[in-house]
Formats: sequence, C-alpha cells, structure tokens
Amino acid sequence: MSEECLKIDEQIAMIKNLKLTPDFIINIKYADKDLAKRLAGLKQYPETGQLYTRDQWQCEDVYIKKRDSVDDEMEDEEEQGLQRDVIDQMVWAPENLTKNALYRINIYKDTVLKPLEDYMAAHNPLYRMELDGHNTPEELHSYVMSRLGSLAIKRVSIPILLHQADEDLPEEADTEELLRHMSSSNPVAPGFRWRRSRWGSTCPVALKEGRMVPGEPELSVSFQDKLYILSSSEAYQKFVTNPRQYLLPPMPRPPCKVSIVGPPQSGKSTLCKLLAQHYNALVLDVEDLVQPILAKIEQERLDKIKEETTQLAIERIKKEEEDGRENSDDSSFVEEDHPQVKAILLGVMEEAKQHNISPATLHAEVLEKRIKEIEEADQDAEVKTGWVLDNFPSNRSQMDLLRKGEILPDVIFCLKDSVGHKVLERMYERNKESVDEAVRKRMQDEQSAKNEQPLNIKENDSEMHSNLEAVIEENYENPEQSDALSPADLDVIKQEAVTLPDHWELGYPDGPEMKDYKLQLQQFVSEWKQMQSALTAANSVLEIDGKSPEDLLHEIVLLMEKPFKYVSCELSQLDLDEEEEDIEALAELEGPNLDSSDNDAADDEGDATPKRLLGDTLHFCPVAFKNQNTLWPCTEEIAAKYREKIFYFSSTEARDTFLQNPTRFVAKTEPLKPPALRILSLGTRGSGKTSHGEWLARQLGLFHIQFREQLQMLLIAKTKKRVSYADEVEPTDESLEELVTLIQDAREEAGEEEEEVEKEVVELTDEENTIKDYLSDGDPLTPHILDMVIAPFWKQEPYMSTGFILEGFPHDSEEVQYMLDRQLFPDVVVTMEVDVTDVQKRLLPTYMEKWRERCDHREAQKNILHDLLKKNREEKIVRRRAELMAETLTAESKGDEEDDEEEEAADIDEIEAMLKEEFPSEEDSDKDSENEEKEETAIERLEIEIEQRFATDEKDLATVTELLSEQNIPSISISASRKPLMVRNQLLQKLQPLLTNRESLFQTCQPISSTLAKTLLLYSYKLHSAFGCWDPIKKYKEIDLIQPLQWPLNTTHPVIFNQYIYFFESKENRNTFMLNPLKYLRQPKPTPSLPVKLAVVGPPKSGKTTVAQSFAQKYGLARLSIGRAMRIVLETQEHTDLAVQLKQLLSQGLVVPDELAIQCMEVVLLSSVCSMRGYVLDGFPMTLKQAELMASRSIIPMIVIELKLDSVEVLRRGHMDKIKLNKPHLMHDSSEILHNRTSHYKQEVEQVKKYFHQQYQNWIVLDGFKSKWWIWCRIGKEVSISMAYIHGFLERTLSGQAACINRMCITPQELQHRLGEFSHYCPVCLAVYKHLADCSEFVFLTHAAEYRGQFYRMCGKEHLEKFLSTPDQFVTPSCPHALPQPHLLPTKLSETQVKNRFPQQVEMRGFCPVTYLSGKQRYEALIRGKMEYAVEYRERLYVFRSNQEQDMFLRCPETYWDQRLPVKVPPLCEPVPLTAIPTLGYLEQGVAVAVIKAMTAVGCLKPKHPFISIERSALLYVAFYLKAFNHKNADCIRQKYKKKLARFEENCALIPYLSSTMRGNCRPPSERPIDFEFKLKRFLALED
Repeated sequence: MSEECLKIDEQIAMIKNLKLTPDFIINIKYADKDLAKRLAGLKQYPETGQLYTRDQWQCEDVYIKKRDSVDDEMEDEEEQGLQRDVIDQMVWAPENLTKNALYRINIYKDTVLKPLEDYMAAHNPLYRMELDGHNTPEELHSYVMSRLGSLAIKRVSIPILLHQADEDLPEEADTEELLRHMSSSNPVAPGFRWRRSRWGSTCPVALKEGRMVPGEPELSVSFQDKLYILSSSEAYQKFVTNPRQYLLPPMPRPPCKVSIVGPPQSGKSTLCKLLAQHYNALVLDVEDLVQPILAKIEQERLDKIKEETTQLAIERIKKEEEDGRENSDDSSFVEEDHPQVKAILLGVMEEAKQHNISPATLHAEVLEKRIKEIEEADQDAEVKTGWVLDNFPSNRSQMDLLRKGEILPDVIFCLKDSVGHKVLERMYERNKESVDEAVRKRMQDEQSAKNEQPLNIKENDSEMHSNLEAVIEENYENPEQSDALSPADLDVIKQEAVTLPDHWELGYPDGPEMKDYKLQLQQFVSEWKQMQSALTAANSVLEIDGKSPEDLLHEIVLLMEKPFKYVSCELSQLDLDEEEEDIEALAELEGPNLDSSDNDAADDEGDATPKRLLGDTLHFCPVAFKNQNTLWPCTEEIAAKYREKIFYFSSTEARDTFLQNPTRFVAKTEPLKPPALRILSLGTRGSGKTSHGEWLARQLGLFHIQFREQLQMLLIAKTKKRVSYADEVEPTDESLEELVTLIQDAREEAGEEEEEVEKEVVELTDEENTIKDYLSDGDPLTPHILDMVIAPFWKQEPYMSTGFILEGFPHDSEEVQYMLDRQLFPDVVVTMEVDVTDVQKRLLPTYMEKWRERCDHREAQKNILHDLLKKNREEKIVRRRAELMAETLTAESKGDEEDDEEEEAADIDEIEAMLKEEFPSEEDSDKDSENEEKEETAIERLEIEIEQRFATDEKDLATVTELLSEQNIPSISISASRKPLMVRNQLLQKLQPLLTNRESLFQTCQPISSTLAKTLLLYSYKLHSAFGCWDPIKKYKEIDLIQPLQWPLNTTHPVIFNQYIYFFESKENRNTFMLNPLKYLRQPKPTPSLPVKLAVVGPPKSGKTTVAQSFAQKYGLARLSIGRAMRIVLETQEHTDLAVQLKQLLSQGLVVPDELAIQCMEVVLLSSVCSMRGYVLDGFPMTLKQAELMASRSIIPMIVIELKLDSVEVLRRGHMDKIKLNKPHLMHDSSEILHNRTSHYKQEVEQVKKYFHQQYQNWIVLDGFKSKWWIWCRIGKEVSISMAYIHGFLERTLSGQAACINRMCITPQELQHRLGEFSHYCPVCLAVYKHLADCSEFVFLTHAAEYRGQFYRMCGKEHLEKFLSTPDQFVTPSCPHALPQPHLLPTKLSETQVKNRFPQQVEMRGFCPVTYLSGKQRYEALIRGKMEYAVEYRERLYVFRSNQEQDMFLRCPETYWDQRLPVKVPPLCEPVPLTAIPTLGYLEQGVAVAVIKAMTAVGCLKPKHPFISIERSALLYVAFYLKAFNHKNADCIRQKYKKKLARFEENCALIPYLSSTMRGNCRPPSERPIDFEFKLKRFLALED
C-alpha cells in the first residue's frame, strides 16, 4: 500500500477486505518527545542508505553490510580505520530533525492514529499486542514470541532437506532399506525418527500431477514428522513452496492409468466401468475411438478405388468399342452410368470391401490423442482424471506402439480363467442358440447314423437272397420278426435323441461346437504370454473363477493402492538395536538439561527416556482381542512392527494373521475400546474371598460369580442337596448307628411299626456325575462342561459389557490349560493370602457348631431309646405283675380262704421283689460310654484337619498362580489376615483404578523434558494440544476461567500423547493424566484467557494490599501501586522524558501530578506480565481526577473492589499494627494520620464510586469486616463471572452471533452512540406483544446485547435469551413492528415538569385513562390520577393512579390515549388550605409525623453529650434528626446532617464507654483496650 495512492480510510478498508485478514495487530507505543529525540539522533550512511542510532555511531560500533564482499584477511587496524571513515561520511536526514519529527508525529496523530485506534479496538483483544517502543528490538521480539508461545500458536511447518552433501547413500538399496536409512537422517532428537508416510518412496508432487514416479534419495525431505522422497529439483521446489496441496486428501491416490485385458466374455468391460466409477475416471474403448476414423479412412479408400476403377473401366470399354468400330460403323459415348462400367465397379467395390485394411499405428495414435485431450482438460484440476483401457493392448505389437508413444498404462490387469470353464460357460450363454442348434444337429446326425446301421446290415443280407419280393412279402407277413424300423419309429427316435440337458456338467457342452471358442481362449493366452515377457509396466493376473465383479474391483483397488499402504513386518534385531541407540542418545542429550539441585533428578532423567512405542493394544495380542475380545498379555518374543509401532503376539500364527491384514486389528477413527473388567479371585478355604468378593463387586458394579456355586446349582435342581468336599465329610459315627439299631429293636419289641420313607432314587447324567466328582473329590471337568459354565462369562451379555469377579476358578492346572486353549484371560488375578492360624480361627466355630449338632442329635437318639426301653419295661412289668397276681390268687383259692391281710401284703411285696429282680431298672443297666469324644479333643482334631486342608489348598493355589504368571497375567496379593475393613480398603485401593481408568487401558503417554518439548514443537514434529499451555488436570479439578497461565514452559512437565504435547504444572498432575488421559480430554477445551484487570480500593488498614498480593501471587498477575509504577519507570527508563520530569519533581520535594502518575502507569502496563496475565491496582484510583485520567488513557479495570470499613475499625487495626514488633520499615501509624487519611478517603471515594457506577457499572462493595478468605472467595467469584461474560461476548461476536454486554464496561456515551433502531425500547416486546418497554431507567446493562455492531436493550432475562438465540427475528428487516417516530413515543414526567407545562391542562380532567378503560368505561372506574405519575404523549398530558397504571400506558399508549369522558363525572375534591384549619389540626397535619419520629428516636437513644446537659442534648438530637430526614431538603443537606447526627451519637457513646472502662485500679497502657486512648482524647477535646 502506498500513502500517495490511497487515503487512510481506504487503506484501512483495504486491510479489512483482504482475503487473509491480519490475525495479530502489534501496536508499538512511544512518547512523542522521546520519539522525536530518537529520530533526531539518527544518521544515514549515503552509500547504503542504512540508518544508525545515536548509541551506535557514538560508540563507533557500526556494522556495514556492503554489497561487495570484504576481504576476510583485512587487518583490525584497517577495519577500525574504515569504520571511523564511515562515521565521518554519515549525514543528518532533514526530515528527522526535532522540529520536523514533531511535525510528522503530530500529522500522524491527527490523521492516522484515530482511524487506526478504531480499527484496533474492533480487533480481538486476545490477538492485539501493545509494546513499549523504548525497549530494544531484541526485547520486543522476545515479548512477541513469548506472547505467541503462550497462545500456543502453531509454528509454520517447513520441509527440511535431510540429505547432506557429504553423506553417503546406500547403493542399490531396496525401498525398505532406503526408508530406514532416511528415517534416521538428521532427526529432531534421538528416539524421534522421521516416520514413513503413505507415499513411501513415491514422489508426492508427481503423484498429485497424475504420475507415479519414484523419488530420489538425495531429495528426501521431512515435513512435520513424516518423510517424503521427491523425484526432481523442480518437484522439490514445488513441495517446499507449498507442501500441503500435495498431501491433503484424497492423496495419496494412485493415478488411474490402467488397462484391463482378458479373453472374450471375461467381464473386462464391466470391470472397467466399475473401476472408472470408483476413481472417477474415463473408460477408453480403443475400438470405439478408432471406429469413426476407420470409417472415414475406409470411405476415402473406397472413394479412391471407385474413382480409379471407374476411370479404368471407362478406358477399357472405350478401347473395346474402338476395337469394335473397326468392324462396325456405330459409335457411342461411354460415361459413369454405363452398364458395363457399373458392373465392373460393383464387382471391384465388393471385392474391396472384403479386404478391409487399417493402419497398424492407428490405434496407438488415436489413443495418444485422446489421452492428451484428457490431460489438457485437467491441467488446472485439483484431482487429475484417470483413464481405463478396455482390452487394449491385446497383443505385443500394440503394446510396443504404446511404449513408443509413452502412453503405456501404469498397471495392466489380466483376467484369467485357469480352468477355462467360466469363460467358456459365458461364451456358451452368449451364443446359446447357435451352439445348441449345432449340438442338436450333431446329436441328430449321430443318432441317425446309429439308427441306420441296422438297415445297412439288413440290406447287405438281402443281397444274398435271389428273390427280393419274397423277402419283402415275408417281412410283411411277420413284421414282429423283422429287424427293420418303420419311418414313424425313426421319427420318434430322432425326437428323443435331440433333447438337450437343462444343465451341463461343465456349464457348457464340451464338444466340437465349442472348438472355436477354445481356440480364442488359447489365442489370448498365447498373446498374453508374449506381452508379459516384454512388459516393463506393472502387471497382475486376476483369477475370475468364483468371483463377482465387485470382488474383482476390490482386489484391483487393493493392488493399486498397495504401494500407498503402510507395510507391516516382523520385529528384527536391527529395530531393537536402533531403539537401544535412541534411548542412550536421548539420555545423554537430556542429562545436562536436568536440574542438579532437584532431589528428583534421577526421576526426571528416567522420565525423559523414551518408552517403546507399542501398538494400539499395548502389550496385549491384537488378534486375540479382535477375534476373542480378550486381553492376552504377551512379550516381545513374538512381535511385529506396523506404522512405527510394535505389536506383541501370543503365537506365530497370530502374528502371521496380523501381517496379512494389519488394518483389521488396529484402531481406525476412534481408540479401541477395551473389554469390561474381569477379575479372578483365588484363595484357600477360609481366606474370606467370598465375603470380600461380594462386597467388592457391589462397590465396582460388577457381577460376582462363584464357580463352585454355579456347579452346585446344576445338581441341586435334582439332588436337592449340596455336594461337600470329600475331606470335609465327617466319618460315620458307629455309636450313632448302634443307637439307631437299638431304637429300631425297641420299637419292634414294643410292636410299633416304623414308617418306611421311600427314598427317591436320583439318576444323574454322565456330565452331572462328573460335576459331582469334581465338587467332592476334585476330579477334572471336561472341556464341554467348562464351555457351558465358564465361556458365557466372556462371550455373552450382560457379563461382556459389565464385567465380573470369578471366584474359585481356575482350581488346578487342567483348568488353567483350558483357559489358554479357549483364550479366556482375566485382567488381574487377586490372591487372598492368609495364615493357617487365621483359617483355623475362621472355620473352627462353624465346624464346632456342626460337631455340637451331631452331639445333640446323638443325645436325642439316646433319649428316644431310653423312653422306648422304659416304656417296654413298664409294659412287661404290668403284664408280669398281672400273671403273678393271677398265680397268687389261684394258690390262695386252693388253700385257706381265711388268710389275713398281712399275708396278702406279704405276697404283694414278694411279687414286687420278683419283678424288680426280673426287670432291672434302666439306670442300672445303661452306663455312660467312655468312648464319646470330648469338646477339647474335637477342637484339636478339627484344627489338625483344617491345617491339612489348608496345606493342600495352598499347594494347588501355588501351582495355579505359577502357571498364570507364566502367561504374564498380572496378579495382586492381598493379605487377608488383617481386619475385614482393612482388607477391603486394600482391595478397593488396588482394583478401583483398573475400573476408573479402564477407558484409557490402551492409551500410552510419554513424559519428556520441557527442552525436548520445545524442540519437537519448533520442528512441528509434535503439535500443541487444544489445551495449549494450560494444565488439563488443573482445569478439570478447578473449573475456573482465571487459571494462571503456565509461562514460560521451563518449569512445566510435558507429556506426549498421540501427536500432541500437554503441559502440567506438577509431576502429580502429569502422573494423574497418564493414568486416564481420555477422561481429562473429554472436558471442554479452554479458550485463550484474557488478562485480568482488577483494582482494589479501600481506607487504610482495610486489607487491600493483602488481597492484591494474594490475588497477584496465585494468578501470576502484577501488583501495581502508583508508587511502584513510578519506581519502575525511574529504574528501567531513566533516559526518557517522563523519567526526567519525575526526577526533577522528586528532587525538589514536590508532589508528582496525577498526569505524570497516570503516564507512569500506562508505561508499566505495557510490560509482558501485565499484557499477558493482567494486573491488580492496589489503592488506585483514589480521586475522581485520577479515574478520569485513567479513562482517557484507556486504563479501565474490569472490576473495582471497594473494601468498606468504618473509622473505628481502621483505628483499631492501626493500633494493632502499631504495637507489633519487628516492623520492616518506619511507618506513619499514628492515630491522627490514620484518621486524616480515612477522612480524606471517604471524601473522595464517593465521587469515584459514583463515576464508575455511571460509566462502567463495575464498582463492587465488600464488607471489610469479613475474613480475608471470605473476601478472597467473593473477589474470585466476581472476577470469574466477569471473565465468563467477556469470553462469551468475544466468542459470540467473533462468530457473528448476538452477545450479552453485561460487565463489558460500556460507557453511557458509547451505549447511546451504538444504540440500535429501537433505542432504549425492548425489541422482543415490540415484536412479540407490540409493547413499548422502555429500559432507559435501568442503569446496569444486565439485559442488553450487541448484534452487528449495535446495542439492544431488553426488559428481562427471558427476553434477553430469546434475542440471543434468534436476533434476526427481532431486528430489521425481519421485525414485524417498527418503533414509532420520536414524537409518538410516550415520555415520563416528574411533578416539576408537569408544573412547568402550565397553563397546559391534563387530559381527561385528571382522571386515570388506564383504570377507566380497564373498568369498561364505567362511572365507578373514574379515578383521579396523581401528579407524580404523569406521562406526555402526542403533546398531551396524562396522570395515573399509580405506577402500575403508568407502566401500562407507557407500554400501549395507543390503547388508552383517545377516550371520551361521560357527561357526568365525579366532582373535584378541592384541597383545604393548611392555614385555614385550627392550631391542633395545623400542627397535626404539618409537623406531627416528623416530630413523632424524632421524639421516638430520642426516647429510644436517651442521648447525653459530654459537657452538655441532658435537656440540651435531647434538643440538639431532635434538631439534627429533623434536618437529616427532611425529604424536602437537598441531598447534600441531608447527607451533611446525617453525618453530624452520626458524630453526635458517637460522642454520646463516649460517656458509657469510658465509665465502664475506667473502673477499678489504673491499668498499664498494654492492658487497656485498643481504642481507649483515641476515645479518651476525643472526650477531652469536646470540652473546648
């Protein structure tokens, strides 16, 4: 742009309309006088025109860049002499003289500066830099680079030539060796080799131009992290100029220059069309292209033959006629239409047509011409159009012609039918009618010949007979004996013979009819062999048998794109050696960068060591994961390399499967999703694995599966009982069996019949018996049973998606082998380790309970037996007694009947004695068995048994864990001997991360040093992430918009994840991110942060400095006071005009004026910290003038915080600081000084507060009595809200959306200047309801928005949201209703304004129009309005009953303004003059309310002023009160007397305070209250 050609406005308009508008604007500020002084010190060297500053030519340190080279052997003396000579030749430029420079500067400020400032103000502030021109160019450059780096601006990626002139390249190396060699050439850093691109060794420039050309190793370049090999110097220049156009999709795409040949009916035409459609290419059928030309050539040949033949025929006929005229006198004229001429011409033309001759090179010429037309049409196309040749070349001669014409296809595909049946079948289907007819005819002929054979034999026999008629007669007489067939029979035979099969075995009749087709097939095979032997282009033979055209297309596409696919290979020893070299080199490189003072230096060095770049499944087999959805841990013993990543495999078969098609097993567009968590829980009996496993499953949301319980459930359905371990079954109790036998005998003796319980016989299948044997004796299960029980947990839902904890499996080596065979691998094996004593403590109570149950059962059986025996004895005694009594009675009846009673009693005693002897008692016969087991003995026995089982289980567990560890399955050992709570906490602590970080199981991160991160970013080998320089972990934990920016990056801890680098402020955050990066990358990406601009003001001792320091320290801001700003200017810019003025004033002891102080502040705010992070103004501004000067310099804080504190608290805090020891410096901390500073602050702050409220609405008042933590949190919250509004505003406006302008510090002037077509009225109300909602009364812009550079105000939050969502609906031209003209808008009037309208009368006789219309214009609705609620509309005055009716009229004035009153209206109530009423009424109506309030206040307070009587104190208080609360006084008067009233109350409070404090003995000053001295002096001062 030239200043002479374009005006300033035109230049700025041109910049705005540029196709690529400026991203950054750098504004260098320089003071006018300093700039003029700098320009005046410039000298110019006439020979080169170079300018030199005063410092350069005064110090004689000049570097001259001459066009002619200077001799390197020049001596120092001569060089110094030359420099002095150059200095002497320098001249002053007239335009740089002080007077001219100031004139130029003023012109610039008058004409250019204002439009530029407006243009810069509209630019995104994130990308606007303001620099201090007093700094050196190096400092300015450093600042700009730091700012760009902090914004994570991506550097321009530049291709780098890798081959050095003195570097030797491998001779005759294949592509793989070449790429390996070049990938390690001139790397960015050890371990970060250049990765191979999809182009391989093909030149990307030539490929973009439609040619496949291998690159030259000397022209190998690196771009970002990939390696590219170019084919020529021209291609190198094109690639270096703009590499992206050659690398963007769809590249790398092979140029479609293909020929498809094949035998007839092989499907080549169909395949050509499909291939052309796939690559958007053209099908070139040479025969179709040549046909018009051949027709033209043939026509020209025939025309020429016709002409020549006609001429010769005419001459011949004439000659014949001349010969005839010698014999005759007739003569005739011969022409073209002569009959003989026509006959000769017809014969010749027919013969010429039979001999069609075409030029041998015609096909190649036509094809070459067509290809050139395609290339010319695609000259400017992004993607070149390819072509597909349909069955050309078909022989070697045609191929040679294509080679000579340099139009040979890149690839020739030959369709081949190895067996030949498919092509012949298609040929047969195409010519089915003719072939079937030929086959039918041949078969008829064969059948006829076969049927005629008996007739021929009979004929031969008939010749031997002499009498032919006899033979014929005999044949007619005995037709059944004749061997000859009748003609009808012959016809039937023929019809049966010509019937063809519906389907041929080969698909076609294998007969002589197909001979011609077979010859065609053989001819093509012969031609192809000749072509293939001489082919120089790539060729491939495709088998068509059993493949559809789509399958063949897919195969062709794979073959064409194979050169651009990543190649997989086995991991070689060379790869391992290179990896080891990289690790050593990088460790050596990173060693000096580590901080020697850091205690964790060794850790840092270990972090910098590159880890092996594993594949998408890490150390798990990708084939097993893809096919079985299992995680099979593997080692590097069987490994392969693909896309610079190393994959581990479980077997060589899996590796071979991967190498055949690696894309099937790697991630494509999204990361691989690992399967659900699978845990195996193992442990001995009594280790607590069941209880802990169930609890853990509930905590992790997994299924808990007990393998043994699953087997038990399969048997319980039939057996109705559980199967116990064989070693846990108690041995048979012989004593119990003996008791059972005795009970049965006793019952039989008693004659009781025991009910026999029929035991149901359960028949188990072989599988169920196997399961029972496993549960009992531990016999192995069959694979079929395990497939039925175990496999579903890995293969079926819901276990696949949820995960599980499988307990008790595997139990032995056979089950481990089953897992290996079925590839059922867990994520981790949890082993519960426990001591045998703990197991005994846990299991012994259960076993003892069972033992006691058995003892109780035995005792119950004994009781039953005792009862039965007792019952049987009693029954026997009863029967025996009856017998003995009967015998006694019989004996007595035979003897003397007169025995006395004594003898009868003796007999009874004798019977009882006999019964006792005969049936002894049970107690006597039943003795306690000494063989019963005691409890102590049982405990000892059970402990021994538990110990034996524990040893067996532990041995099996050791075998299983060893086998699992051999398969690299991770295991976790948990000490289960501790308390259950501790065990569960340990389980959750170790297993919870496996589930929490499950999604990132396949993700790997590589920690690097900050130096290496800068190097990788510099070369664009790695890129900045979307988080830029922000810490993702800190942003995730602290959702805060004012997070501190991590800059510089030297103290950060970077990590590489995929292609991006992330930065963290601590190692803990870095390690947290590495555990689950996907979790923290899903959060919203941070937006570039604006600098925080904050001001904190308050009275002395309010804590503003503490708050400012804390805020600046946490967020990295600059804390600035006005004194600090001046000190910075004096220290860093001592030679500037501003610093000189400051020194003069300070040296004279004068106060620095506010103008210079604000200039100092402006200079300091240009520093990098203030521009990038922000600042906190400590105690500034203090006066209205300072605030206005700040606004003039555009120094506007986003928030001004006022810490409010009363004078008493200020003095108290000052006294506390005064008595503190170890003060850092002398302080003016006397009470008088504090009181004066506080008073001055209170006088000034009200004006400053009012100014910020009116101009920016950003003044926030906080209670200084609160704790510093409360104040800190409130400030942080307010700043976060403001930052959210600012970020939202920038984001929406830059995207062209409407944005809220709340907290944007917009002044009333700017608001009025940029108001839209609706002024202060709500556009949403106007569009939706057709209401006029005036928002001018709202001072704050809470519900205002900006759209297309104009401001709009809304009446509420709901309307604001509607406007922000669809702003076009509410602004012109889409808005349905326009705002009325200004003279048609209603206006509120105050009571004074209404009086000033006199003698204009109020409309509707002073009645409220809104209540009248709302009351349906009835008489009762006529209510008089009040003067304080007045509105002017259409130059008419209306008054309303209340504010509500006034608002209704303002919204819809058209509805209420034109109403007619009825003839009869309520009478006017005329007011009674106050002076006309009696004295008491006058006092009541005039002063009663005010006096009552004053008397109430004085009665409540009961004031007593020092040195004044109570009566006078009360009168003074009433007087102050009446003055302070008189609403008719001006605001300043009321505020004045309110302060006097408050001071009077404080003075009255001194008497009770001092009287309560001064009781008792005199106390030393240290024990007195803090404010005692101040109040005492104040009390004594009141006496005067």
